[in-house]
Amino acid sequence: MLYLLFALGAGIATLIGGLLHNYTRLKDIRIRYAIGFSSGILISTAIFEMLPEMRPDSFDTVALALGFFSFYLVEKGLTLHACKEKVCRPKSTSLGIVGITLDNVVDGAAIAAGFFINPIVGLTIALAVALHEIPQGFSTSVIMKNSRLGKKWIFSVLIAAAIMTPIGAYLSLHLTQQFFGHILAFSAGTFLYVGASDLLPEAHKTIDRKIMVAVLAGAIIIPAIGLVLAH
Repeated sequence: MLYLLFALGAGIATLIGGLLHNYTRLKDIRIRYAIGFSSGILISTAIFEMLPEMRPDSFDTVALALGFFSFYLVEKGLTLHACKEKVCRPKSTSLGIVGITLDNVVDGAAIAAGFFINPIVGLTIALAVALHEIPQGFSTSVIMKNSRLGKKWIFSVLIAAAIMTPIGAYLSLHLTQQFFGHILAFSAGTFLYVGASDLLPEAHKTIDRKIMVAVLAGAIIIPAIGLVLAH
């Protein structure tokens, strides 16, 4: 059941991000440093933790590509991730809510698959998801607030999104173990897309060397944690 606790902790990070925007003074700060750090975390997790667990066969390669391009199609149709408060104009708030819950289901499945392949991989993925979900929860709260939704409705959506992460982890275990590698490969594709094609460009909307440092810090911390946990 440890994998469910990992997934639950990662899901709660979505709620924390939304609460930071709605109930603290942090709603007035720029979140580009957090976005940059998250992009480094996701990309590094995919490269150093998830891709090495892939099987050298065509199925995992296809799953990797499907993960990347499916999120490309979803993200370009919906505003799911980081956006500037005064610029973000989602096409549909309801579709955006569906999108973020789908994202969290995939994250939960990745945590469970990683845990059963290697507990260290599962823990690292959970950490990466949690650090990514904080700015995502923040941005999602911005989207809904710009759509004139009340705090109670925003809070309800954030709770639902948070719950989707452990639900995704639980549902994935109804598949046979031979699918875990494919789930991990698919999730690696989503991590690479979100990190490199979504969060990283958003972080660099303005030229700032400190953002570069944040990205590299996020990238370095994952292999460092992996080395520590391995020993």
